[in-house]
Formats: sequence, C-alpha cells, structure tokens
Amino acid sequence: MILLITGSLDGTADLLVSKIGSSNIFRFNYDLFNEYYLEFTPAYWEIRNPTGHTINSNNVSSAFWWKAFNFYIQDQEEFLVEEIKYIYREIYHWCRLKGITKGNPHDFHNQLGKLNILNIASKYFQIPKTLVTFKLAGVDTFVNNQVVAKSLTSGLTTTNKALFTSAINLKQLHPNYPWFLQEQLNSEVDITVFICGEKYFAYYRDRSDLVGLDWRKEQNFDNPLAKEWIRFQLTTLQQQSISNFNKELKVDWGRIDFMGSINDLVFLEFNANGQWVFLDYSDEDGLVTSVSQYLLN
Repeated sequence: MILLITGSLDGTADLLVSKIGSSNIFRFNYDLFNEYYLEFTPAYWEIRNPTGHTINSNNVSSAFWWKAFNFYIQDQEEFLVEEIKYIYREIYHWCRLKGITKGNPHDFHNQLGKLNILNIASKYFQIPKTLVTFKLAGVDTFVNNQVVAKSLTSGLTTTNKALFTSAINLKQLHPNYPWFLQEQLNSEVDITVFICGEKYFAYYRDRSDLVGLDWRKEQNFDNPLAKEWIRFQLTTLQQQSISNFNKELKVDWGRIDFMGSINDLVFLEFNANGQWVFLDYSDEDGLVTSVSQYLLN
C-alpha cells in the first residue's frame, strides 16, 4: 500500500487517490493530524483514519511526500506544531531507510541548493550567467547584460507576497538585501521536462501572450483543462543529457525548466517537487497514469 503524505485540500493528491484507488493508497493529511490514530514504536508503526482504513510498517509498499508542509495546522501552539512535523518526517524517513520512498524528500533543495545544481547542469546543458550576492559583490560582471532577480526559496513575505522572476536595474539594487541574479534570456517559449522514473515528458509554452517574464504568475486557474503546454519529442542527445544529469543528481523524479528553443535547451533550474498535473490534467499524454504506475511499482 502507498503512504501518501500530503494535505487535505491538495488537488494533485485528490487526483492520485482517484486514479490509484483508495484501497491501494493511504492518505496521511498533515493538517488533519488529530483525525488519525497513530501507533509508532522503534519496531512497528500503524496509522488508522476515521473510516477504519489502516496502513502499517508491514504492508506499506512505498511512501510519497507531496506538499504536506505547504498546509497549516490551525489554532495550535508552535511547540505542538513542531512535534507533529517531527513525527511526519520520522515516518517518511523510516520508509526512506527501507528504500521504499518515491520522488524526492521535501527538503531536497536544503541539502543541495540551486547554485550547486547549476554547476552540475553546466556539464550537460548551457546555463545562464548566475550570481548570488551579499553587498552586491560581483554584480559588475552583469554590466553588459539585461538581468532578472529571482527567489531562491520561493517563500512568501510576511504579507504573503512572492518574488517572481522580475527584470531589474542593477543601479537600483539595495546592498543590504541578498540577491539571486541571472542574465535575462530572450526566448519565444518556456520549456519544461517532467521526470517520472525512466519516462520524460517534455512540453513547451508560447511566451508571446505573457505580460511579464514569469509564466507561473499568469497561469489559467479558471480552466484547468485548458491546454497551455504542448508536448514535444526530445532528441536522443537531449534525453541522454537529461539522463546523465539525473544520474549525477541521483534523482528519478522532478521537473527541469529550460528556455531557448526545443532544439537548443538552456537550463534554468531543477525543481525536485514541482507541480506537474497542469501539464496534462486530463491524462491525454498518459502523464497521470505514468505517475500512478511509478508510485505502485
């Protein structure tokens, strides 16, 4: 049985449970922790939900962490929240030690980081000029480039605002702020490749209708069935480059974002736990089916 560690209002988790079948998957919602019965000892664990559905250390076949800590436990003091997070992490890592986890751990990027990943990617792809800086050290290398500022963590400010990819003027950067800067790439399309085991799903999106620079800010959430991304076939060389990159990173799951063209890929970043349903929500390309098979096998 699959242990799906997630949150109660996650649409991707809803889709997976529907596709795989509730008898083959146990959904462990972090934000509803107090609805479960949990027994966890050094030798054995068991979780039971309000309907009587159970999973334990003897019948768990795989574990998949999906956005669990993106949700919030309401009306509980911080100490209790940290205790609960510890339990969820330990259940996941019990499965990891048994070699049955699928996908990547939720803290993957804390272990490696975007600059280190870019260094690895440079062996297999073109990469943009990139700088992380305190006190604007090194920004003079961008004097002949158009530059964008990006977020390292994709976190939110205290007012729940996000920093999307934004064109900036180097002269207006505040020296007391940590900056993640890249040269601005001129591209007619955004390209993303979803990695699911040994299968690669490559898509491109036309940028001509974008008002800004970041497609994430302009996604069509009103109609999830709208096909904004078009699938294309990777060349043999591109597939080999992606495969070599994955092997060095020791991953078989995630999403790689590129720019350039479908014939000339420029690596932007690897998202270890990026969204994927938006690429093929209706499963026309078999993406959802492939994810289900990946979790079951």
